[in-house]
Amino acid sequence: MALGKLIPRYRLRPGKPSDAQSLLAVQDRAVRKLARGVYSDSQVESWVQGNSPERYVAAMREDREQFLVAVARLRGIVGFCAYKDEEVRSLYIDPDWSRLGLGTALLQRAEADIATAGHAKIVIGASLVGLPFYESRGYRVIRHRHWRTRGGLMIPAADMEKRLSEASFRDPAPDPTRDPARETG
Repeated sequence: MALGKLIPRYRLRPGKPSDAQSLLAVQDRAVRKLARGVYSDSQVESWVQGNSPERYVAAMREDREQFLVAVARLRGIVGFCAYKDEEVRSLYIDPDWSRLGLGTALLQRAEADIATAGHAKIVIGASLVGLPFYESRGYRVIRHRHWRTRGGLMIPAADMEKRLSEASFRDPAPDPTRDPARETG
């Protein structure tokens, strides 16, 4: 088998406050690398400005966001998804792990949890970087808008939604990129 066809191994588990520094590193690296070309350098820098590990801890403890992290044995945390109620609040993948199915695996798990909680739809505030990814997974743009970054600049974004059917997440198709034997949570 060619190396390019190997599926990287990782496990999914719930995020915890001690993951905060790694979550920051993944988000910072993803935004700095993947958002360039879609957004200007000043917009990218404004997006990452002022982020800190404490923001993730507060999201978990105070705002009760659920975090799902993808952990690779040799790399540590390589992606995460955060959600609360019917909203996916963030989904970031380390650029070295993008386009390998990890974002899809994280999103499907979050969608299943949201559906199990009884919500009729999932909403996402998407950057222009994530828009094609979400559209390819059944989300539709409700409206285009601008989002104020932590650095104060306004950047184009979109509010998206996906309606859920009762049977949508009963028996999700197996994800070939995950290693079920190593999953917890």
